Amino acid sequence: MAAKKISTSVLAVSVMLTGLALLVGAETAEKAEKALQVVVGTFDSRAVKLAYDSAKMAGRMPAVEVPKPIEFRQGFGTGDVSEYLDQIRDEIPKIAQKTGVDVIVSKWDIEYHDPNVKFVDMTEALIQPFKPTEERIKIIRDVMAKPPLTEKQIRELEASDKEI
Repeated sequence: MAAKKISTSVLAVSVMLTGLALLVGAETAEKAEKALQVVVGTFDSRAVKLAYDSAKMAGRMPAVEVPKPIEFRQGFGTGDVSEYLDQIRDEIPKIAQKTGVDVIVSKWDIEYHDPNVKFVDMTEALIQPFKPTEERIKIIRDVMAKPPLTEKQIRELEASDKEI
């Protein structure tokens, strides 16, 4: 009888220790998963275009030749601005580290994301290397407060022969 009690006690302790180990393991896995969460930095491409223009006009950046229709899409639509980001390419890793992001993408390029993905708008940090004036920053913020033009709106403006 005593051996049966000892055996039952050992079994109960084993079950409790196994449960505790599973609980600790689950908490550790959850912590590891949270630690592995990717933080995505997003930016408004229109702001980058306008900040670049400011730096170019002030003589701080070389001129980048872009056809007018593409330039218009960059400033008022959702056009790609990688040629302007190339001008500050060496500073981008420092900006990412300072803002705590792992990936940087244009906010217009996100088709889908898991609801658990963390996004950080880093537009302000990304335009700082262009050293925009306070006046230009106000213009940039005004533009960012409005939705970009759609491709249809851009085509209509181009078709109307208005100066773009």
